[in-house]
Amino acid sequence: MLDVRRMRVLSAVAEHGSIAAAAQALAFTPSAVSQQIATLEREAGVALVERGPRSIRLTEAGRALVAHTDGIVASLAAAEAEIQAIAGLRGGMLRLASFPTAYATIMPQAIGEFRRRFPQVELSLTEHDPLASLARVKSGELDLALMYEYDFVPFPADDSVEQTHLMDDPIRVVLPQGHRAARRRAVRLDELADESWITSTARSSCHEFVSRACRAAGFEPQIGFESDDHGVWQGLVAAGVGVALAPELALETLYPGVQARPVALSPLKRRIFTVHRAGGHSPAIDAMLGVIAETIAAREERPAAGPPLVATR
Repeated sequence: MLDVRRMRVLSAVAEHGSIAAAAQALAFTPSAVSQQIATLEREAGVALVERGPRSIRLTEAGRALVAHTDGIVASLAAAEAEIQAIAGLRGGMLRLASFPTAYATIMPQAIGEFRRRFPQVELSLTEHDPLASLARVKSGELDLALMYEYDFVPFPADDSVEQTHLMDDPIRVVLPQGHRAARRRAVRLDELADESWITSTARSSCHEFVSRACRAAGFEPQIGFESDDHGVWQGLVAAGVGVALAPELALETLYPGVQARPVALSPLKRRIFTVHRAGGHSPAIDAMLGVIAETIAAREERPAAGPPLVATR
């Protein structure tokens, strides 16, 4: 009997074109992907891939197996959805992923409320960047993932998943205390054309977002510092070595010496949404979407505790 999980690994290799790319998408090691394919070949009794010095391609048998995999995954998803509907949230499992800022701000309260309402549903939440989450949703390893897309860097169209919009996360200009631009309520990006910029590494779409947003404002940003940790950004800004563009969710607590302002003229945002497999609705997914929506609504309605650290929308 062929192992569906290994079939999904082969499908990822076919989609991404290499062992290394498939491993990154699945959050596996390359050696683990190679081992899964080798085991699948032993189960099938036939070669599924042809390995070259720097490439890998599927054999005719491998292509045939991949063609069957999507249908099998869809059938399994439909079976899981039907079983969960019968169970009526009195059991089952919900596997989620989130990116770090939502994990730290939105999801703790949402997870707590979901467990209070549905204690018999086994719940797990892991942290992934959006592209890794998407790959694991498509492969069936995850049921639901929180994603984002920045202005100027749209999420690629994919008919194999369904999206549910959650909120728009406004982008703020992050400045050192006393910066000349911080005296204004909103800041034009072209006022910062000569500054050194702090942004993410190229692994994150935020890196390309900053470049494209600055180009739209008429200049090429001078990227001086790169990190995928928003805390590092704030530390560098507080030290006065650069400026940044950051989503509001990442700025709930500002470091001493840091100020944040809206973008003037053309406000910018990060769109936050969820994805799940197309046609893969289940009572657990619907219930979690409802709880997350309630959590976001409650956050938006809460009163400010004193003067806001980040200028209001």
